[in-house]
Amino acid sequence: MAIFSKKSAFARQFIIFYKNEDFQKAYELGKEFTAKYPDEMLAHFLLAKSAYLLGRYDEAKTEARKAFNRAANDDDLIVCALLISCASFQLGEHTQAYDVLKSVEFRKPSDDVEHALFVLALAMDDVDLAMKHMDRLFAINEKLAINLILGSIGM
Repeated sequence: MAIFSKKSAFARQFIIFYKNEDFQKAYELGKEFTAKYPDEMLAHFLLAKSAYLLGRYDEAKTEARKAFNRAANDDDLIVCALLISCASFQLGEHTQAYDVLKSVEFRKPSDDVEHALFVLALAMDDVDLAMKHMDRLFAINEKLAINLILGSIGM
């Protein structure tokens, strides 16, 4: 059990575990962090991230939702929504994955969100919707959109 007196110390140690790909230790630290700081968005996000990396998608989704509900700004909302969406996707919940990203899509332009919405629309077999997201991705990050298209046709 780690004994840290500051939130920043938990975050720094998490980064060390993450960089060393010791996701189990990162997960255990995330559990401690959320126990000590249950109202802290970062604690729930780091626990969600480590749970996701360990394949614990239900827990990742739950903790990411807790982080989302505690987010104080658009950047935090977006990163939490992306993690919720990824966990939902892994659970085969494509519509839920799409809906959570759609809820943050217009808060701040994000090529990560549009890229994910494009992929999710394809996973839901909705080509027209996917093309709408591709158009938005082009408007935000043309280079990424072109690379995505070229990659999908094997170039």
